[in-house]
Amino acid sequence: MTDRSVPSAAAIFLVSAIAAAGMVAHNVLEFGPAFLLRPETVIPLAIFGLLALLGWARPANSVIHVLLLGWAVLNLVGGGILSVLPLGLFPFQPEQSLGHYAIHVIYAVAQLPLVVVAAGGLSRRGRRGVVEDTR
Repeated sequence: MTDRSVPSAAAIFLVSAIAAAGMVAHNVLEFGPAFLLRPETVIPLAIFGLLALLGWARPANSVIHVLLLGWAVLNLVGGGILSVLPLGLFPFQPEQSLGHYAIHVIYAVAQLPLVVVAAGGLSRRGRRGVVEDTR
């Protein structure tokens, strides 16, 4: 019998792949195909891959859900939103154009399924724990 209270391994792997594809699409569209081999792409891609494999191997592990959620939120907020705004937080001045904003929308939206699945795994686990504690 499978535990339906946490996301399946396939769901975790799929949404991790979608989030990673959003980051790769951003880097390729923003900086060109040569950027695929740079550390700014390879290292985050390796982190996405590692977390996806951990999620595949242990889909019910709450630590993995926390790591997935943290990584997705970092990419969503830091990469998808803050890095496009001219806030002076980063050592670069982001281009303020419609095309640049569109690329960042792709990046941010691609992170949302991972945020939802990872957060859902944590919240379902928490609700199940509360029910078990009250019995």
